[in-house]
Amino acid sequence: MEEKNTKQAKFWVANAMEAGDGGVVHRYWFTIDLSDAEFEELYQLWYNNNCELNSWDTDGKGHEALFEKLNGSAYHALDDLLKKNEPDYGELHWLDCHWEIAKETTDQF
Repeated sequence: MEEKNTKQAKFWVANAMEAGDGGVVHRYWFTIDLSDAEFEELYQLWYNNNCELNSWDTDGKGHEALFEKLNGSAYHALDDLLKKNEPDYGELHWLDCHWEIAKETTDQF
């Protein structure tokens, strides 16, 4: 079986109550493994959005599958992180999730 090359991408994630005009609070983060092709697409998405990538004002046109993968991963990560670190939140399905790409990832571009 042929092994796929993957790269890890890091993102900051927060709920809408913590995310403000300045972006996402850099307290919680998650990583996602992307194939080489997905990582190249991530670069294109970032580059096409003026070298910025986040959940609230990124134009994902033409990259819908990747954008959905990032959104889904962010929601799961935020849910897990808050359940672990802030158990008073309980079920988090009602929280809006905001994410942005981390410098550690953009430095790889």
